[in-house]
Amino acid sequence: MKLTPLITSIFGASLLAVQAFADVTPNRLITSGAVLQRDLPLTLWGSADAGEDIRVQLNGEAIGRFKANADGHWYWEGEAYSAGGPHKLVIEGDNRIELTDIYFGDVWLAAGQSNMEMKMSNVKERYAQELAAADNPRIRHFQVPKNAVYDGPEYDLNGGEWLAATPDNALNFTAVGYFFARQIERAQDVPVGIIMNAYGGSGAQAWMSPEALKHFPHYVQQAERNAAPGYVENAKAKDNATTNPWYENLHKADAGTHASPAWSAEAIDDSDWQEISLPGQWADSGIENLSGVLWLRKTITLPAGAAGKPGMLRLGRIVDADTAFINGQQVGNTTYMYPQRRYEVPAGVLKAGVNTIVVRAVTNAGNGGFVKDKPYRLELGDTQISLEGSWRARVGASVSPAPSREFWDMSQPVGIYNAMLAPITPMQLKGVIWYQGESNAGKPDEYATLLPTMIRQWRAEFGQPKLPFIYAQLPGFGEPVEAPVQSGWAEMRQAQTKVLSEPNTAMAVTIDLGEWNDIHPLNKKPVGERLALLARQQVYGETRLQSEAPAPYVMQVSDGKAFISTVHAYRGLKSKGGKPEGFAIAGKDGEFVWAEAELDGDLIRVWSDEVKEPVQVRYAWADYPQRANVYNSAGLPLMPFALEVKPNNIQASSAAIENP
Repeated sequence: MKLTPLITSIFGASLLAVQAFADVTPNRLITSGAVLQRDLPLTLWGSADAGEDIRVQLNGEAIGRFKANADGHWYWEGEAYSAGGPHKLVIEGDNRIELTDIYFGDVWLAAGQSNMEMKMSNVKERYAQELAAADNPRIRHFQVPKNAVYDGPEYDLNGGEWLAATPDNALNFTAVGYFFARQIERAQDVPVGIIMNAYGGSGAQAWMSPEALKHFPHYVQQAERNAAPGYVENAKAKDNATTNPWYENLHKADAGTHASPAWSAEAIDDSDWQEISLPGQWADSGIENLSGVLWLRKTITLPAGAAGKPGMLRLGRIVDADTAFINGQQVGNTTYMYPQRRYEVPAGVLKAGVNTIVVRAVTNAGNGGFVKDKPYRLELGDTQISLEGSWRARVGASVSPAPSREFWDMSQPVGIYNAMLAPITPMQLKGVIWYQGESNAGKPDEYATLLPTMIRQWRAEFGQPKLPFIYAQLPGFGEPVEAPVQSGWAEMRQAQTKVLSEPNTAMAVTIDLGEWNDIHPLNKKPVGERLALLARQQVYGETRLQSEAPAPYVMQVSDGKAFISTVHAYRGLKSKGGKPEGFAIAGKDGEFVWAEAELDGDLIRVWSDEVKEPVQVRYAWADYPQRANVYNSAGLPLMPFALEVKPNNIQASSAAIENP
């Protein structure tokens, strides 16, 4: 019987005192349309009256009978079933629940933070054809509602439903998870269920129990503080008491909002407004350290044929928030910096001749602007009108920087675990895919032990000691640099690489899939497909696949050159777009310079005339390593690395490849 430590603790916990449940109620994961794990014992759990007699039928056949415990909870484990469906599952006590359209297949937990949470709707333009073809009832998706609870683990979720893939439903699917599921369903010919369990901005510690965090005392102390009655409520009330008035005062102080006519109007005299060039930061145009409101106006001229037609206003990314108007009519609003601005312009707004675009931009902490290398244009069918260049600008209000919030659920330990993971641990899984790390990037050494601890905890609580855990390494993000530098994100990637020493793990290298100016890159299809490749080979046994990124194995130094042997080069390493780049080399002084490199099968030779006695070699060692261009024959990028020669002149790579 799969009684995990969590279930045992819940059944005996005083915080879950005896409750009166009028009806038998299965956990919200067990609903019509669900995908349940094939070839493993069927597990069901839920609530009922204490001691209530419960019966289970599958397709009209009785398969189980048991009683709810004294706390009014029940858990049952039955036989294993092969892939297929649809099936009808009946759970009956004093009431009767019929669950239809049930499939047995492979259930994957897609977890992490915002890059796993990002939906297909956010990338619908990039993947329009894929969405149009997303009509497959054998791919199902369940989104765990975002929540955090600090006084103990929850027994059930606070919502959620299973949805089959259709062009409309798939808009709400995790993009990475959808492309992963599509590959698995095609390759294995089985139904695939994705449980999307992600929370934007969450640290790994938020997904862990107090017991799992016992070797991280600072997180234990935070968890104990948060569990104290009233603490979290008071902390959030204190934050609201400082942040809400800031926005209220900003609105009151904004001259543009209260002017007559308001500065959002189509026709006002802006001849005395400052001329600035966008995209770029306000400071680039001399508007320095502005916390407050900046109004921006631009006029464009449209032909007669554009009158009344709908369009799309693209305003890239704006730091921090914005409201956009065309000809005095609001067409869009975004309240924080990360989303790309794509505002649909309704029919009837645009006209022939001069049209006025106005943006009310709110900057919280003095570093506002239009982020460079993003699209800024108005689209009318196939016609694109650039919005880059000259704008008119005027400060509407200048206030002190917004007070920082002290309490964020996503960064607190235990809370997300209690509300979003604990209630689903009785579920049988095929494996986990994980995309997270941005929020822990400042503590790479801690993460190198924190994530393996989390993996072991999850395996224990799901009752699957060998549960596959496949994760995405962080892609490139940040300002490009011209010289070799220290890099916090590179150190984080190295920490993620070390997690490969944990059994039954695999890592998809995504260094080439990032955007320097966006922590949420849109190129999600190859992320999902690389995770699926690893699953197909390492979980499903498709041994002929080339699924792993090339990685350094050993390094030797001879005659002023470093010789790096790699694994997973397959038919040899290749460089894209010219000679191999992205390598830096240093001697005993630790000063890195760009290096020359040659590729010879699975061997990399690295040298520089400036370094006579090499000691260290790095590859793709930057927040956004724009030079990195080495791949294997399967098109998978070389894993970023940092190697240092030991006294015996040979060092095994920190990639921790145990079975080259």
